[in-house]
Amino acid sequence: MNDLALGREGAPYLASGSTTMQGRFFVVTCFGLVFLNCLTFLYHFTGSTIFNVLSNSTSLLLILWSARHVLITNERNYFYTLLLALACIFTGASYLANFGAFELSDGLKLVSIYSFYVAGRGMAEPMHPAEKRCVYLLAALPLLFKAVGQTQVYIGIEYPDVFSYFPNSNTAALYFSALFFALSPWFGNRVLIGQFINAAVMNRVGPALATIISIGLWSFFPLRPQVFVVIILLACASMVAHAVGALDRLITGLNAIALIWNLDPGTVARMTTKQLIELTGSTDVSAFFRITHWTNIWQIYSSQGLGGILFGYGASQTSILTVLPLPPHNDYLRVLAEYGLLNFLVFVVFVFSIVFSLKDRAAKTMYTVLLIYFLSENLIDNFTSMTLFFSYAGRFTSPKWPTRRPSSV
Repeated sequence: MNDLALGREGAPYLASGSTTMQGRFFVVTCFGLVFLNCLTFLYHFTGSTIFNVLSNSTSLLLILWSARHVLITNERNYFYTLLLALACIFTGASYLANFGAFELSDGLKLVSIYSFYVAGRGMAEPMHPAEKRCVYLLAALPLLFKAVGQTQVYIGIEYPDVFSYFPNSNTAALYFSALFFALSPWFGNRVLIGQFINAAVMNRVGPALATIISIGLWSFFPLRPQVFVVIILLACASMVAHAVGALDRLITGLNAIALIWNLDPGTVARMTTKQLIELTGSTDVSAFFRITHWTNIWQIYSSQGLGGILFGYGASQTSILTVLPLPPHNDYLRVLAEYGLLNFLVFVVFVFSIVFSLKDRAAKTMYTVLLIYFLSENLIDNFTSMTLFFSYAGRFTSPKWPTRRPSSV
């Protein structure tokens, strides 16, 4: 690594001592993620569990790497350090309160997003060309796998929407969204174009809708004449999307809410897919299952005693306790029900405080996509995506981060 690097205003700083470690945090993290995804590639290509064990070990090493930098950083933000400490305490309390009914690896994933953020904020060194190459490699690996291989992991399991080595295209869309977020300082608003291409390739209305909402939300502040032009264009695009059927899933979801409002959720949960199709006249019933599942989760959580309300019913226990053997597909509800009210409050304060600290419009928009996406998917489980989102969010909100964009490398 070069001994000299450019600082905040283009001034060089010496990469020695603790600064050497600052210069290595993101490079090593990105390289580790590339290695992790290579192992994931091999695991799905061969079906050999040894690669899964190695990938899990790599994830643990990366979490320890972030924890080390939390401890050695000289740029400590006491607010986020406090949130990290509270997350550790409350997750530990949830583990003890639900001992024997708590998936420790899931709890570690939740705590790690705080750790990566605090480490990234404290080690907000200028971007290194090696990082960019690693991000490009991370984008290439799933595309390469899709071109040359077929997953051996999901054989015999009902995953109708597998994309590459991801269990579904929603997960894949999130993965590429995280990559665009990391690249936003280099490419600016061009990452938003990439995001719409991402949604089109994955054939997912969710990422596109979340991106449109994010763009609209942050375009309103402050109000400018261009905002009204954007509103008109979005209205025209919405009419076109409705005409070609791109909003069918959204309309189905709204109909599902209306139906479940009038029917007992338990009744809907016991209905077969065929009965739901006959009832709704649509083969897209995922919204029904989600809303029914959320209602069931809330019923179980709200019936807990005080201890259950505060500390949840245990990480990864939703699929065991509910009528439908599925994870929650809503990370806000998941944190509340599985980890408890205290963890939920820390989580909400944490993720929403970040969005108001991001200055770059493209980065803020892509991060808001994540906050919206949390409402309908299990995203915390996606280790690479969450590592990229929160470590780079830490960097982009650091007072050491330059306001100007890094030059193209």
